[in-house]
Amino acid sequence: MDLSAQQARAIALTSQGMASTISDKPDSDAFKRTLDSLGVVQIDAVNAVARSHLLVLRSRLGGTHQHLEKLLQQQTYKEHILAEYWGHEASFLPTADWPLYKWRMKRAADGEIWKGIRNFATEKPSYIKQILNELTKRGPSKASDFERGGPKSSWWGWSDSKLALEWLFWIGEITVTNRINFTRYYDLPQNIFPEKICTSEPEESTAQKTLILNAARYLGVATADDIVDYHRLPKKLAKLRLIELEEDRRLSKVAVEGWAEDAYVLTKLDKTEHTLRTSLLSPFDPIVWFRPRAKRLFNFEYKLEIYRPKSKRLFGYYVMPFLHDNMLRARLDIKANRSINTLEILGSFSEPKLMNKLAMQALWRELKTLAEACGLTSISVSHNGDLAPALQKLAKSK
Repeated sequence: MDLSAQQARAIALTSQGMASTISDKPDSDAFKRTLDSLGVVQIDAVNAVARSHLLVLRSRLGGTHQHLEKLLQQQTYKEHILAEYWGHEASFLPTADWPLYKWRMKRAADGEIWKGIRNFATEKPSYIKQILNELTKRGPSKASDFERGGPKSSWWGWSDSKLALEWLFWIGEITVTNRINFTRYYDLPQNIFPEKICTSEPEESTAQKTLILNAARYLGVATADDIVDYHRLPKKLAKLRLIELEEDRRLSKVAVEGWAEDAYVLTKLDKTEHTLRTSLLSPFDPIVWFRPRAKRLFNFEYKLEIYRPKSKRLFGYYVMPFLHDNMLRARLDIKANRSINTLEILGSFSEPKLMNKLAMQALWRELKTLAEACGLTSISVSHNGDLAPALQKLAKSK
C-alpha cells in the first residue's frame, strides 16, 4: 500500500484529534476523546502564551484556557482518570497506562535517569527514605513542606527535598495528586489509584509493544523513529519490537510519497483526506514536537529558540506554527502580555508560497480566537516579519 504526501498528512492530523468538533465549552466526554487520540500531553512550565498542555487541548477542543484547565483538574486530580509521569517528557497520560511505564520506573531505580538525580540518590539514600516516610505520614505535600533551610543543590538549584521527591516520582514510589499554581503535590500511588493499577506490572516487552502500537495509532502513519520518540523508548530495543509487531501482522509497512524510508501503520487503516483544523500550535504539540517528522510531513524546518540568546534567534522566543488546510503555512512569535491585556504578535513569517488572502483571513480569525482563549481583549502586531503588513491591515479593519 502506498500513500500520497497529502494522504499521509490527513491521516496524521486526523489521528491526532484534529478532526474533532470545536466547541466554545467542550465537555468531559470530548476531553476524554481527545486524550484518547493523543495518549500523552507534554507538560511544560513556559507560560509565554499559556501552558503548553492548554494550547494542545485548545487546538483540538476549542474553549478558553480557563475552562480547559478546570476539565484537566477534574480529570487528573479529582477523578484520577489521568496521571502524571514521564510519557514523552513530563506528561499527562491515562491512569490506565501508568503500569505500562513500570519498566521505566525500574530502569530509573537502576540508574537510567538524569545524572544529577542519580548521584543524589546514590549519596543520600537514608534522606530519601526519611522523605518517603514523612510523606506517608503527612499525605499530600509539596517539596517546600520538607525544606529546612540550607544550600540548594547545584543541579537546577533544586533543594534536597525536591531532588528526593523527583527521584521517588521517577521510580514510581510516589505520584502527583494535585497542582496548585503549577506546584506539584505528591502522595503515594496506593492512596490515589485503583488497586489494579498499582499491582499490575506487565512484562517490559509487552509494555513496550503496547506503547509502540499506541504510538502508531496516535500518529496514524509514522517512521520507526517517529514511533520510538513518541514515548521516548530505548531506540535499539524498540526497533526490534517493531519488527516483531510487523511479523505478527499488527503493524504494516507503507511507502509514503517523498519519504526516504518506509512508514508503519496499524494493519487496519482508514485513508482519510479530510480538510482539517486551522490552529496555532504549541511548540510542544505532538504534531511538531519531533522536528524530523515536522520536516517530513510538512516540509517545515522548526527549532525551539527559547533557550537561545535573543541575538541568535531567527524567529523569536515562543514561535507557534500556523496549521491551515493540512499544511504548516506560517510561524508567529507570540506573547500574552497580561499586564496590558494584549496578545502581542512579535514576529510573523510565512512559509514560501503557502500564504494567500484566504489563509491570512483564517490566521487573523485564529489570532482572535487565541486571544479570547487567553482572556485578552486586544491584539497588537509588530513590524517584524513578512506577514506583518497584512496582519496590521486586518487589525485596523476589525
